[in-house]
Amino acid sequence: MTTLAEIQAVNPDKKIYGLSDPEFADYGEAYSQYDVQPILDFLDKNVTISSDGNLYVPSNPKMEAIPVVQQIGRDVYAALPIEAGECAGHADSLTAVEFHQGSEVNVFATDVVMVIGKRGQMHNGQFNAEKDAKLFFVPAGSVVEFFSDTLHYSPCEAHQSGFKFIVMLIKGSNQPLPADFHTDNDLIMKTNKFQVVHKVRTDKIKLGEKIGVIGDLVHVNPVKEG
Repeated sequence: MTTLAEIQAVNPDKKIYGLSDPEFADYGEAYSQYDVQPILDFLDKNVTISSDGNLYVPSNPKMEAIPVVQQIGRDVYAALPIEAGECAGHADSLTAVEFHQGSEVNVFATDVVMVIGKRGQMHNGQFNAEKDAKLFFVPAGSVVEFFSDTLHYSPCEAHQSGFKFIVMLIKGSNQPLPADFHTDNDLIMKTNKFQVVHKVRTDKIKLGEKIGVIGDLVHVNPVKEG
């Protein structure tokens, strides 16, 4: 049984697509021409999946120095300066959505399930994930560009061991806003980061983030191990 079939079996109430399904074309593009083994080796040696919380580093100079990272950056961002960093941890539900001006590229070291939507499905700052989100299985080793209007957040783990991947964005994204920054857009949380959360994220709501993911929490059961 394939991993996708296993995940579908433990989530019988959900339709989980693959990247090769035509439904994914609206959300992004998967690339198969890159040798990402140097990225996977770097993550294996330097990034640990902790049980205490999620790790996200927007910019890691050592990762950015890996030649294939720069190759992907040139092909996707067309000479724009980029950043690349690691993300690792655990999640089994979509508790927020974000988007950026410019695509996000992920290289996955583990199998994951991405729960995603489109910015055009947001109305008055609200996205009904229960009704409108689609779920896609992404196998380890995948290089995926998520278009700038694709709503996304941390992946859901396909296995109980968690997830690990890299995040590539236009340089400066997801960094703290300047001290003198002023905006009337209450979706802006960091530089080039527009985000809303589900009501369960009381930690982020206390920090001023807006409730905008509505409907029941979209939950994905991982495949049990052992």
